[in-house]
Amino acid sequence: MKIIKSYTSWFLLLFVVGITSCEKAEIKDGGGKTLVKIIGGGGDPVVIPMDVTPMVEEILIADLRKDAVTEADASAATTVTITNTQAFLDAYNTANGTAFELLPTSAYTITPGSGVTVNGDTWTINLAPGELARPISIELDKSQMDLSKSYAFGLQITQTTVGSPSLGSGVVIVNPLVINKYDGVYEVTGSMVDFASSALTGLFPFEYHLITTGEKSVAGFDPYWWEDYFIPIYNGPDVSGYGGFSPVFTFDANDNITAVTNIYGQPATNGRYAELDPSGINKWDPATGNIDVKFFMFHPSAVALPNPRVSFDWHLAYSGKR
Repeated sequence: MKIIKSYTSWFLLLFVVGITSCEKAEIKDGGGKTLVKIIGGGGDPVVIPMDVTPMVEEILIADLRKDAVTEADASAATTVTITNTQAFLDAYNTANGTAFELLPTSAYTITPGSGVTVNGDTWTINLAPGELARPISIELDKSQMDLSKSYAFGLQITQTTVGSPSLGSGVVIVNPLVINKYDGVYEVTGSMVDFASSALTGLFPFEYHLITTGEKSVAGFDPYWWEDYFIPIYNGPDVSGYGGFSPVFTFDANDNITAVTNIYGQPATNGRYAELDPSGINKWDPATGNIDVKFFMFHPSAVALPNPRVSFDWHLAYSGKR
Protein backbone atom coordinates (compact mmCIF):
# COMPACT_ATOMS: atom_id res chain seq x y z
CA MET A 1 0.00 0.00 0.00
CA LYS A 2 1.36 3.42 -0.95
CA ILE A 3 0.42 6.94 0.10
CA ILE A 4 0.46 10.09 -2.01
CA LYS A 5 0.65 13.47 -0.30
CA SER A 6 1.09 15.60 -3.40
CA TYR A 7 -0.27 15.06 -6.86
CA THR A 8 -0.39 16.31 -10.42
CA SER A 9 -3.29 15.97 -12.83
CA TRP A 10 -2.55 14.28 -16.13
CA PHE A 11 -4.71 13.86 -19.16
CA LEU A 12 -4.31 11.44 -22.06
CA LEU A 13 -4.86 12.86 -25.51
CA LEU A 14 -5.75 10.54 -28.34
CA PHE A 15 -5.06 11.72 -31.85
CA VAL A 16 -6.85 10.46 -34.91
CA VAL A 17 -5.14 11.39 -38.14
CA GLY A 18 -7.22 12.37 -41.15
CA ILE A 19 -4.97 12.49 -44.16
CA THR A 20 -5.48 13.52 -47.77
CA SER A 21 -3.17 13.06 -50.71
CA CYS A 22 -1.88 15.51 -53.31
CA GLU A 23 -3.07 14.92 -56.82
CA LYS A 24 -0.77 17.37 -58.59
CA ALA A 25 2.83 18.43 -58.19
CA GLU A 26 3.51 21.33 -55.87
CA ILE A 27 6.86 22.86 -54.97
CA LYS A 28 7.14 23.51 -51.26
CA ASP A 29 9.67 25.30 -49.09
CA GLY A 30 11.83 22.61 -47.49
CA GLY A 31 14.33 25.06 -46.02
CA GLY A 32 16.41 25.02 -49.20
CA LYS A 33 16.37 21.26 -49.80
CA THR A 34 13.87 18.63 -50.77
CA LEU A 35 12.62 16.61 -47.79
CA VAL A 36 10.72 13.33 -47.68
CA LYS A 37 8.56 12.91 -44.58
CA ILE A 38 5.61 11.19 -42.97
CA ILE A 39 2.82 13.62 -42.15
CA GLY A 40 2.33 13.72 -38.37
CA GLY A 41 5.75 12.21 -37.72
CA GLY A 42 8.26 13.31 -35.15
CA GLY A 43 5.73 13.87 -32.36
CA ASP A 44 3.67 11.79 -29.97
CA PRO A 45 2.45 8.37 -31.13
CA VAL A 46 -0.44 8.63 -33.57
CA VAL A 47 -3.30 6.68 -32.01
CA ILE A 48 -6.08 5.40 -34.28
CA PRO A 49 -8.99 4.21 -32.10
CA MET A 50 -11.40 1.71 -33.67
CA ASP A 51 -14.30 -0.37 -32.46
CA VAL A 52 -13.92 -4.13 -32.20
CA THR A 53 -16.41 -4.46 -35.05
CA PRO A 54 -16.20 -4.71 -37.99
CA MET A 55 -13.63 -7.45 -37.52
CA VAL A 56 -11.75 -6.45 -40.70
CA GLU A 57 -11.28 -2.75 -41.41
CA GLU A 58 -9.18 -0.62 -43.73
CA ILE A 59 -7.20 2.11 -41.96
CA LEU A 60 -4.73 4.74 -43.07
CA ILE A 61 -1.45 4.40 -41.16
CA ALA A 62 0.84 6.86 -42.94
CA ASP A 63 0.90 9.64 -45.51
CA LEU A 64 4.25 9.87 -47.26
CA ARG A 65 5.13 13.29 -48.72
CA LYS A 66 7.93 14.66 -50.88
CA ASP A 67 8.35 18.38 -50.28
CA ALA A 68 10.23 19.37 -53.43
CA VAL A 69 12.06 22.70 -53.73
CA THR A 70 12.83 22.47 -57.47
CA GLU A 71 10.90 21.42 -60.56
CA ALA A 72 13.59 18.84 -61.22
CA ASP A 73 13.06 17.18 -57.83
CA ALA A 74 9.29 17.34 -58.23
CA SER A 75 9.48 15.68 -61.62
CA ALA A 76 11.98 12.99 -60.66
CA ALA A 77 10.88 9.43 -59.93
CA THR A 78 11.75 8.69 -56.30
CA THR A 79 12.31 5.48 -54.37
CA VAL A 80 11.74 5.75 -50.63
CA THR A 81 12.80 3.13 -48.09
CA ILE A 82 10.96 2.85 -44.77
CA THR A 83 11.80 0.45 -41.96
CA ASN A 84 9.26 -0.94 -39.48
CA THR A 85 11.22 -2.39 -36.57
CA GLN A 86 10.81 -3.51 -32.97
CA ALA A 87 14.20 -1.94 -32.22
CA PHE A 88 12.75 1.50 -32.90
CA LEU A 89 9.79 0.77 -30.63
CA ASP A 90 12.09 -0.62 -27.92
CA ALA A 91 14.11 2.59 -27.86
CA TYR A 92 10.92 4.61 -27.50
CA ASN A 93 9.60 2.26 -24.81
CA THR A 94 12.79 2.61 -22.77
CA ALA A 95 12.70 6.40 -22.97
CA ASN A 96 8.98 6.79 -22.28
CA GLY A 97 7.94 3.87 -20.09
CA THR A 98 5.60 2.43 -22.75
CA ALA A 99 5.20 -1.15 -23.94
CA PHE A 100 4.63 -0.94 -27.70
CA GLU A 101 5.27 -4.03 -29.76
CA LEU A 102 5.08 -4.54 -33.50
CA LEU A 103 1.69 -5.45 -34.86
CA PRO A 104 2.06 -9.06 -36.04
CA THR A 105 2.07 -9.50 -39.80
CA SER A 106 -0.78 -12.00 -39.47
CA ALA A 107 -3.03 -9.13 -38.36
CA TYR A 108 -2.73 -6.95 -41.48
CA THR A 109 -2.05 -6.71 -45.17
CA ILE A 110 -0.93 -3.54 -46.91
CA THR A 111 -3.55 -2.51 -49.45
CA PRO A 112 -2.50 -2.90 -53.11
CA GLY A 113 -3.17 0.77 -53.83
CA SER A 114 -0.48 1.77 -51.33
CA GLY A 115 2.16 0.47 -53.72
CA VAL A 116 4.43 -0.87 -50.98
CA THR A 117 6.90 -3.70 -51.54
CA VAL A 118 7.71 -5.49 -48.28
CA ASN A 119 10.94 -7.37 -47.60
CA GLY A 120 11.08 -8.28 -43.92
CA ASP A 121 11.26 -5.04 -41.90
CA THR A 122 11.88 -2.94 -45.02
CA TRP A 123 9.14 -1.23 -47.00
CA THR A 124 9.91 0.23 -50.44
CA ILE A 125 7.69 2.83 -52.15
CA ASN A 126 8.25 4.07 -55.69
CA LEU A 127 6.89 7.56 -56.38
CA ALA A 128 6.26 8.23 -60.06
CA PRO A 129 7.53 11.44 -61.72
CA GLY A 130 5.45 14.34 -60.40
CA GLU A 131 3.97 12.23 -57.58
CA LEU A 132 4.49 14.03 -54.27
CA ALA A 133 2.24 12.05 -51.92
CA ARG A 134 1.40 8.43 -51.23
CA PRO A 135 -1.14 7.35 -48.60
CA ILE A 136 -0.33 3.95 -47.06
CA SER A 137 -3.27 1.89 -45.81
CA ILE A 138 -3.71 -1.57 -44.36
CA GLU A 139 -6.50 -4.10 -44.01
CA LEU A 140 -6.52 -4.81 -40.28
CA ASP A 141 -7.78 -8.18 -39.07
CA LYS A 142 -8.71 -7.58 -35.44
CA SER A 143 -9.29 -11.28 -34.80
CA GLN A 144 -5.50 -11.72 -34.97
CA MET A 145 -4.82 -9.14 -32.24
CA ASP A 146 -4.43 -9.67 -28.50
CA LEU A 147 -6.41 -6.63 -27.35
CA SER A 148 -4.57 -6.50 -24.03
CA LYS A 149 -1.34 -5.54 -25.85
CA SER A 150 -0.16 -2.16 -27.16
CA TYR A 151 0.54 -2.81 -30.82
CA ALA A 152 2.18 -0.30 -33.13
CA PHE A 153 4.07 0.36 -36.33
CA GLY A 154 7.51 1.90 -35.78
CA LEU A 155 8.10 3.63 -39.11
CA GLN A 156 11.35 5.37 -40.08
CA ILE A 157 12.33 6.79 -43.46
CA THR A 158 15.89 5.55 -43.90
CA GLN A 159 16.63 6.35 -47.53
CA THR A 160 15.33 8.32 -50.51
CA THR A 161 16.79 8.64 -53.99
CA VAL A 162 15.69 12.29 -54.23
CA GLY A 163 16.19 14.77 -51.41
CA SER A 164 16.75 13.70 -47.80
CA PRO A 165 14.65 12.03 -45.09
CA SER A 166 13.20 14.59 -42.69
CA LEU A 167 15.03 14.22 -39.37
CA GLY A 168 11.89 14.86 -37.36
CA SER A 169 8.94 13.99 -39.55
CA GLY A 170 10.63 10.97 -41.04
CA VAL A 171 9.74 8.86 -38.01
CA VAL A 172 6.36 7.97 -36.53
CA ILE A 173 4.77 5.46 -34.18
CA VAL A 174 1.29 4.50 -35.33
CA ASN A 175 -0.84 2.69 -32.72
CA PRO A 176 -3.99 0.97 -34.07
CA LEU A 177 -6.01 0.94 -30.84
CA VAL A 178 -8.95 -1.46 -30.95
CA ILE A 179 -11.57 -0.71 -28.32
CA ASN A 180 -14.88 -2.25 -27.36
CA LYS A 181 -18.03 -0.32 -26.44
CA TYR A 182 -17.31 -0.45 -22.70
CA ASP A 183 -13.95 1.28 -23.13
CA GLY A 184 -13.93 4.91 -21.97
CA VAL A 185 -13.71 7.52 -19.23
CA TYR A 186 -16.05 7.23 -16.26
CA GLU A 187 -16.84 9.06 -13.02
CA VAL A 188 -17.16 6.56 -10.19
CA THR A 189 -19.52 7.10 -7.25
CA GLY A 190 -20.95 4.66 -4.75
CA SER A 191 -19.64 2.98 -1.63
CA MET A 192 -16.81 0.83 -0.33
CA VAL A 193 -16.40 -1.06 2.93
CA ASP A 194 -13.11 -2.55 4.11
CA PHE A 195 -13.91 -5.13 6.78
CA ALA A 196 -10.27 -5.30 7.91
CA SER A 197 -9.68 -1.58 8.48
CA SER A 198 -12.18 1.19 9.12
CA ALA A 199 -9.47 3.74 8.25
CA LEU A 200 -9.65 2.65 4.60
CA THR A 201 -12.62 4.29 2.89
CA GLY A 202 -13.87 5.14 -0.57
CA LEU A 203 -12.54 8.16 -2.45
CA PHE A 204 -15.64 9.34 -4.32
CA PRO A 205 -16.12 10.66 -6.89
CA PHE A 206 -13.02 9.76 -8.90
CA GLU A 207 -12.15 9.57 -12.58
CA TYR A 208 -11.58 6.04 -13.83
CA HIS A 209 -10.68 4.58 -17.21
CA LEU A 210 -11.89 1.23 -18.52
CA ILE A 211 -9.35 -0.14 -21.00
CA THR A 212 -10.14 -2.87 -23.52
CA THR A 213 -8.53 -6.22 -22.75
CA GLY A 214 -10.72 -8.35 -25.02
CA GLU A 215 -13.86 -8.26 -27.15
CA LYS A 216 -16.07 -8.27 -24.04
CA SER A 217 -13.72 -7.24 -21.22
CA VAL A 218 -12.19 -4.06 -19.79
CA ALA A 219 -9.67 -3.38 -17.02
CA GLY A 220 -9.93 -0.51 -14.54
CA PHE A 221 -7.15 2.10 -14.72
CA ASP A 222 -6.60 5.13 -12.45
CA PRO A 223 -5.36 8.01 -14.66
CA TYR A 224 -5.17 10.65 -11.93
CA TRP A 225 -3.64 9.50 -8.64
CA TRP A 226 -1.56 6.50 -9.66
CA GLU A 227 -1.53 6.43 -13.47
CA ASP A 228 -1.71 2.67 -13.12
CA TYR A 229 -4.08 -0.24 -12.57
CA PHE A 230 -5.23 0.75 -9.06
CA ILE A 231 -8.34 1.79 -7.18
CA PRO A 232 -7.73 5.09 -5.36
CA ILE A 233 -8.96 5.06 -1.75
CA TYR A 234 -8.52 7.04 1.45
CA ASN A 235 -6.28 5.85 4.27
CA GLY A 236 -7.45 8.32 6.90
CA PRO A 237 -6.80 11.76 5.32
CA ASP A 238 -4.30 10.46 2.76
CA VAL A 239 -4.83 8.96 -0.67
CA SER A 240 -3.81 5.34 -0.96
CA GLY A 241 -4.62 2.22 -2.96
CA TYR A 242 -4.72 -1.56 -2.77
CA GLY A 243 -1.43 -2.89 -4.15
CA GLY A 244 -1.71 -5.72 -6.63
CA PHE A 245 -5.42 -5.26 -7.17
CA SER A 246 -7.52 -3.78 -9.96
CA PRO A 247 -10.74 -5.16 -11.44
CA VAL A 248 -11.30 -6.61 -14.90
CA PHE A 249 -14.99 -6.65 -15.88
CA THR A 250 -16.26 -9.27 -18.34
CA PHE A 251 -19.61 -8.87 -20.11
CA ASP A 252 -21.93 -11.24 -21.96
CA ALA A 253 -23.84 -10.67 -25.21
CA ASN A 254 -26.61 -8.89 -23.28
CA ASP A 255 -24.19 -6.46 -21.58
CA ASN A 256 -24.45 -8.14 -18.19
CA ILE A 257 -21.26 -8.34 -16.15
CA THR A 258 -20.66 -12.05 -15.69
CA ALA A 259 -17.28 -11.96 -13.94
CA VAL A 260 -14.91 -9.66 -12.08
CA THR A 261 -11.28 -10.73 -11.80
CA ASN A 262 -8.01 -9.17 -10.64
CA ILE A 263 -5.71 -7.97 -13.44
CA TYR A 264 -2.73 -8.97 -11.28
CA GLY A 265 -3.91 -12.58 -11.00
CA GLN A 266 -6.56 -14.76 -9.39
CA PRO A 267 -5.01 -14.57 -6.84
CA ALA A 268 -2.18 -12.05 -7.17
CA THR A 269 1.11 -12.77 -5.44
CA ASN A 270 -0.19 -10.96 -2.34
CA GLY A 271 -3.23 -13.25 -2.24
CA ARG A 272 -5.81 -10.71 -3.39
CA TYR A 273 -8.46 -11.70 -5.92
CA ALA A 274 -11.83 -10.41 -7.12
CA GLU A 275 -15.31 -11.85 -7.48
CA LEU A 276 -18.63 -10.52 -8.72
CA ASP A 277 -21.29 -9.77 -6.10
CA PRO A 278 -24.43 -11.25 -7.73
CA SER A 279 -26.72 -8.99 -5.67
CA GLY A 280 -25.76 -6.00 -7.83
CA ILE A 281 -27.32 -4.69 -11.04
CA ASN A 282 -24.06 -5.64 -12.78
CA LYS A 283 -24.88 -4.27 -16.21
CA TRP A 284 -23.87 -1.75 -18.88
CA ASP A 285 -26.71 0.53 -19.97
CA PRO A 286 -26.64 1.03 -23.78
CA ALA A 287 -28.85 4.13 -23.52
CA THR A 288 -26.45 6.06 -21.26
CA GLY A 289 -23.18 4.14 -21.40
CA ASN A 290 -23.25 3.89 -17.61
CA ILE A 291 -22.29 0.80 -15.61
CA ASP A 292 -23.55 -0.42 -12.24
CA VAL A 293 -21.53 -3.16 -10.56
CA LYS A 294 -20.96 -4.73 -7.16
CA PHE A 295 -17.87 -6.81 -6.51
CA PHE A 296 -15.60 -8.10 -3.77
CA MET A 297 -11.91 -8.13 -3.04
CA PHE A 298 -10.82 -11.23 -1.14
CA HIS A 299 -7.63 -11.13 0.94
CA PRO A 300 -7.49 -14.31 3.06
CA SER A 301 -4.49 -13.22 5.16
CA ALA A 302 -6.46 -10.18 6.35
CA VAL A 303 -10.01 -11.58 6.49
CA ALA A 304 -10.53 -15.33 6.70
CA LEU A 305 -12.50 -17.05 3.96
CA PRO A 306 -15.27 -17.36 2.99
CA ASN A 307 -15.67 -13.68 3.81
CA PRO A 308 -14.37 -10.91 1.52
CA ARG A 309 -12.10 -8.18 2.78
CA VAL A 310 -13.69 -5.36 0.75
CA SER A 311 -17.12 -4.80 -0.76
CA PHE A 312 -17.47 -2.33 -3.65
CA ASP A 313 -20.78 -0.95 -4.92
CA TRP A 314 -20.09 1.32 -7.88
CA HIS A 315 -21.97 3.48 -10.34
CA LEU A 316 -19.74 4.38 -13.29
CA ALA A 317 -21.14 7.35 -15.22
CA TYR A 318 -19.80 7.45 -18.77
CA SER A 319 -17.95 10.70 -19.60
CA GLY A 320 -16.58 9.96 -23.08
CA LYS A 321 -13.82 8.23 -24.99
CA ARG A 322 -10.30 8.01 -23.61
